[in-house]
Amino acid sequence: MNDAMRAYTKWADIGDAKRSREFQAYVKNIADARYVTRRVLRIVDEQAKTHGLEPLLHQALLQVYGSNEARGITVSTLAARLDVAAAFASRMVRRLEELGLVTREASESDRRATNVVATDAGAEKLAEIDDEVHHSVAFLQHQLTEDERLSALSIFAFYVGLDPDSAIAEAIRAAADS
Repeated sequence: MNDAMRAYTKWADIGDAKRSREFQAYVKNIADARYVTRRVLRIVDEQAKTHGLEPLLHQALLQVYGSNEARGITVSTLAARLDVAAAFASRMVRRLEELGLVTREASESDRRATNVVATDAGAEKLAEIDDEVHHSVAFLQHQLTEDERLSALSIFAFYVGLDPDSAIAEAIRAAADS
């Protein structure tokens, strides 16, 4: 088991005394996770801009299309997912509507709510951006060391509450050991 996974498994569910002994390894994992996240998000933001969308509008469109709901996502849910005020989310939806990337529809189940649904043009815009992102991220992947990959993966596992004894964690450890 590499140092990143060892730190994750020790940090995930231990008492404060043990936690302090593993703190440096844990912080290294955070640093690597933030490095990878920042690099990927910068790539995504740059590609969104190249395709005519401001990064936050791109994120909003991702949330709308990614809601995986045929009936869309409410503006209040979109605001919560983006961690912005509902009024700001509403303005972003209006801008996406102007661009022809989303439509607003009255909710069938709640007359007070408005659902936002991605248009075909919105889905196509996301696919265009994603194609470019994949090429750039593939280049980034070759620049990352195995240790950086595993450190980032271990901290993401910790953040989402992955049980260190789960099948996924076992698979990560097996990859780290190979």
